[in-house]
Amino acid sequence: MTAIGGNNYTRNELLALIPKIEAIIYARVSTADQAKHGYSLESQVERCVELANKKFGYNEGQIMVITEPGESGDNPDRPGMNHALFLLENGVGKKIIMLHPDRMSRFLKLQNVIADRVWGSGCDIEFVETPEVDPNNPESMLFFNLQGSIAQYNKAKILANSKRGRMTKAKNGKIPGLRRLYGYTFDKELDTLVINLTESEIYLLMVDWYLNGNNGKEMTCSSIARELATRGAPAPGGGDKWHQAVVSRILRRECYTGKFYYGRSEVKQTNGKKIQVPKPKEEWICISIPKIIDEDTYQALQEKMTGREKRARGRQSDNYLVKGIARCGRCGSAIIAGPPTTLKGGRKLRYYTCCQKTRKSFKVGTGEKVNVCYGRSWRQDVVDEYVWSFLESHLNDPDAIIADIIKQQQDIKKIDELNKKKMGLEKTISEKREEEGRCLSLYIKGLIKSEERLESMVRPIQEQIQHLQEEVFYADQALQTAKTKYNELQAIKDSINEYRDILESEKMEFETKRAFVRMFISKVTLKENQIEIVAKWKPDIKIEKALNNQHSIVHHSQEHGGLP
Repeated sequence: MTAIGGNNYTRNELLALIPKIEAIIYARVSTADQAKHGYSLESQVERCVELANKKFGYNEGQIMVITEPGESGDNPDRPGMNHALFLLENGVGKKIIMLHPDRMSRFLKLQNVIADRVWGSGCDIEFVETPEVDPNNPESMLFFNLQGSIAQYNKAKILANSKRGRMTKAKNGKIPGLRRLYGYTFDKELDTLVINLTESEIYLLMVDWYLNGNNGKEMTCSSIARELATRGAPAPGGGDKWHQAVVSRILRRECYTGKFYYGRSEVKQTNGKKIQVPKPKEEWICISIPKIIDEDTYQALQEKMTGREKRARGRQSDNYLVKGIARCGRCGSAIIAGPPTTLKGGRKLRYYTCCQKTRKSFKVGTGEKVNVCYGRSWRQDVVDEYVWSFLESHLNDPDAIIADIIKQQQDIKKIDELNKKKMGLEKTISEKREEEGRCLSLYIKGLIKSEERLESMVRPIQEQIQHLQEEVFYADQALQTAKTKYNELQAIKDSINEYRDILESEKMEFETKRAFVRMFISKVTLKENQIEIVAKWKPDIKIEKALNNQHSIVHHSQEHGGLP
């Protein structure tokens, strides 16, 4: 049995797998707890293997297992499922085996898209807990789609009931569950917060230090975090570090005045990705909890914090060329303006640095500062000079860029194909509706004698319409993606023509330079000894060049970035 992940196969590797692998087993769990502890993944695989052995006689060497821990079934871009589909579409395996159709998705449209891709590759789908699905049998497909509809309905119903229950609790003055709030303990029986004596004392100490200092010394969030760590105070959540940001966040919270707001935000999901969306304040629900400080103390605390923030707005970064598009190649975090170095004669060297490197965290027990991201910072002048030189060298030959763009736009001619496909599908739907209408008309005229007969004629038509509507939906999504890419390339082409005169001028304003960088470059990744540039107009340029005998520059002009 083989368990692997990723699609990085050579053609020879795929050819070697084709005669060996008869079936792919796909298992998925969606909750973080299941992902962490492996609940149900193992049992899913065991039951699928048992089916493969008993029903088809496959041994371990003929089965490939792909598991997907912690992935939502609503996400159309799951690595594990993409991997399985990639293998099937390249001839590896004759069938995919899953515990239940909801392992594909609990979203009916996505379930059908995945099934169509499997069947389109000439492979079969086998489920442990449901009857065999035959794509050529209307009754089998009806049952399959009914199961998908029920799974989608049940999920939506559970979420709606759960949300309604939480809102009812909140309106009745109870807290409908809470991860953790420093200074309080959640009483599960009463659904409320009670003061945690140990943590509340530490909180009051933090407030006093920030407002009045410690032994005559002014205290900031950073120095408070260091002092608490040095004294061995337990960090929030049982961690081993006190963070400046955590202290700041705690001191900003209004709940310590006895007002806990429920419903400040809500989770929305798009294409399987969950995002937290703020809600208007008038929609918040205020729940009374025991207060630790009074309103006057809280307001004094906020005024002092706001005053300090205004005086320390951070380093000037207006003259940093790749501001906003640079990422750290070590940890993936944002790149910000770092502390400058003053040379002899007063000249300053500015640096790009990882925001995680500047994060102030202190180890409990020692107060020792702990860095999250280790490594060098990058000289701003060196990085900016290289990025601009690279861009300028290409912009000085705009015809070459335009030629590349035109080639890509020709590659996106599937826009026309998608448009034709969508129009064809919509025309077929219209015809099917007319066919449905004719059946109803014949029934009204008495030419179809019974409701049972009418239903047997109309039901397949309605199923076809539903399937066609799903195809229209996904064709439209693909069309919008292709149009967005086409329009982005067109905007780059138009900008080159528009700014030819500016490019040829002797002096260019810095903001104009930065506008060009943002127009033509999607991302700059700074690694320990490398710079990677991801340009927008051509996906396959690779250039290596030394930089100041310090950097080995690897340039990738790619749509989606990353090393080859």
